[in-house]
Amino acid sequence: MRSAATLGALLLARTVAGAEADGLPLATTGAPDEAAELPRFSVEEARFKAPTSPKFTEPLRDTPQTIVVIPSTVYQAQGASTLSDVLRNTPGITFAAGEGGSAAATAGDAFYLRGFDTSNNIFVDGVRDVGAYSRDVFNFDSVEIAKGSAATDVGRSASSGYVNLITKLPRLEAATALDTTYGWDETTSQTRRRVTVDTNQPLGADVPVPGAAVRLNAVWQDSGAVGREYAHNRSWGLAPSLALGLGTPTRATVAYEHLEQDNRPDYGLPVPAFPGYRSTPASPALDWSTYYGFTADYDHVKTDAVTARVEHDFAPGLSLTNQTRYSRVDREAVVTGPGSNATSYVPATGLLTRSRQANRRATDILSNQTNFTARAQTWGLAHDLTGGVELSRENAYSPAFTAATLPAIPVAQPNPDAYPTGTPVRSGASTDARTDTVGIYAFDTLKLSRHWELSGGLRLDDYRTDVLSIAVGGVPTRLLARGDLVTWKTGLVYKPARSSSLYLAYGISYKPPGTDFTLSSAANNQNNPDLDPQKTTNVELGAKREFFRGRLLATVSVFQLENNKTVFTDPVLGAIPAGSQTVKGSEFNLSGKLSEDWLILAGVSWLDSVYNHGTAAQVGTSLPLTPKWSGNVWTTYRLPRGFTIGAGAQYRGEANRLDATTTVPRTMPDFWIASALVAYDVSQHLTLRLNVNNLGDTHYVQSFNNNGARFTPGAPRNYLLTAELRF
Repeated sequence: MRSAATLGALLLARTVAGAEADGLPLATTGAPDEAAELPRFSVEEARFKAPTSPKFTEPLRDTPQTIVVIPSTVYQAQGASTLSDVLRNTPGITFAAGEGGSAAATAGDAFYLRGFDTSNNIFVDGVRDVGAYSRDVFNFDSVEIAKGSAATDVGRSASSGYVNLITKLPRLEAATALDTTYGWDETTSQTRRRVTVDTNQPLGADVPVPGAAVRLNAVWQDSGAVGREYAHNRSWGLAPSLALGLGTPTRATVAYEHLEQDNRPDYGLPVPAFPGYRSTPASPALDWSTYYGFTADYDHVKTDAVTARVEHDFAPGLSLTNQTRYSRVDREAVVTGPGSNATSYVPATGLLTRSRQANRRATDILSNQTNFTARAQTWGLAHDLTGGVELSRENAYSPAFTAATLPAIPVAQPNPDAYPTGTPVRSGASTDARTDTVGIYAFDTLKLSRHWELSGGLRLDDYRTDVLSIAVGGVPTRLLARGDLVTWKTGLVYKPARSSSLYLAYGISYKPPGTDFTLSSAANNQNNPDLDPQKTTNVELGAKREFFRGRLLATVSVFQLENNKTVFTDPVLGAIPAGSQTVKGSEFNLSGKLSEDWLILAGVSWLDSVYNHGTAAQVGTSLPLTPKWSGNVWTTYRLPRGFTIGAGAQYRGEANRLDATTTVPRTMPDFWIASALVAYDVSQHLTLRLNVNNLGDTHYVQSFNNNGARFTPGAPRNYLLTAELRF
């Protein structure tokens, strides 16, 4: 923590003395310059502006919270294709392999943020995006990660923050981008092919409505999994959109996105392949490319989303927005995992038992949000106000399947081409869940003086979760959880100069039973509707400073999260809803441009987590998947004669897996991985780019599931060659 704080202090030195003392021009407070065309591959102006959410009234520099904005120009240059790829650009995030090995819980974007599971806190344009699937980023302009108190912004939520994805929408400039990528690695013969198209066209005099434009984003992908045999991902998607009234006081946008994935899923490796694993007798050496599923396995995902938005500016500083969004995710999968628990592998025989499971789930959400923003003066004080109403209905239907336990096999000879001897079957059970929410919120930033600002937010949510469960044999059970949540946050900002700020923030969040479409009558289950919501308090002290006319933003913070009212089982007293966990930490982030040609995005995080109250095995131990240290850096530099070079690195310290009771290794080892980039502008319209990932070909563990049965290996050294066309 001291090291992270020291690093931040060095870069924010003399903030209190003011920017003038450094001989640097003061940053402007206006919006950053907008590019006049779709971004070419170059280090362009990178003033990371305020988050797109209307609940943030100030630019990032003056927002009393740690928020990381990753623009598409960064992750496109890295060759990233999924949300999980993009999230590696910020510290404090660890990826999970899911519950046990079930097909329901292990697919998609699963991650922990500052010590807590944040997988169900993913939003698209401010609307919760439900469904366990891997999100392709072909139709997103940026990814925003808000860390700390979350519920006042987005409603009932996890403890440590949320991720908001911003979709691409039409604009008035004509431009087209076509990227074709070919990828390979040194471990397997499977290649990766991907094509994306982004074309925007103003309609001009062709339509009677001024400010009309259309945009189309599309993706096609046919790719093997890096370093893994047999696993394969195929997908295609289209995202058309229409905007009217751009550049006028009244604007309307309609957007649609359709994406289909036809994958052969990969559920990783069994524990005998885990680094440092010891058994008697010794287990055989296992190749990390070995696939333990079957070629008959599949994971089909289909997503659809429709968004309609109307905006009107009544006067400068006074506007109203209404947005309606409907999204649906259908997923059906049959997967085979290398073991269902920590005892699936028997060293004495060298045999491994696999589990073949199925999942079918349909999830959808209908949301309507009405938001106003206003600037006002009262008693000589300036206010930046925003408020609104959110209505939503979330549904999830899932029939249950009985898993098939397969005959044991020699651990080094899985034979994926064999015909599966067991197939999951419908058990007759099912779950149908629905959550209705009405939320009302208001935020205000009060300009007390030239140097002081006071911000605050208040939100009231009325929620009702209704879960109908059909047991095997047709016996129905209905459970209901409902209540009112009042959440709030506040922040005090001191601005010694226009380009810098110091802040102190405090907020509370609630996560009620049923938030994840699950209710249970079991006394020791966190989703028992009779239990109080989990309550998280978050306090953060930080400093932010802009350099080089606002092109570069540095942020350093120290914080503490405390999560209370979790359920644990005492051997004498039974289930007790009085567990608590604490995460203390420090984080430093740097984003923007060091010069006209030099871009950088970097961060380092230190987390000290602990179970304060819980089971005897938990108390005093760190939280799952929460390394003390993690960090990342990505930088590109544009050279003369059309060349651009870049490099990046990621570090994750040792992290406990989720289960602390079994005898298999308990920690994921720390690792460093590095990447590099070189690009050349062949002409004004064509750029060639080569990415090399994991330069040192490091063997590392990306994630470990909670019962010790399996882990996901990190990708070995691999290459991406991309041709970028811009016209």
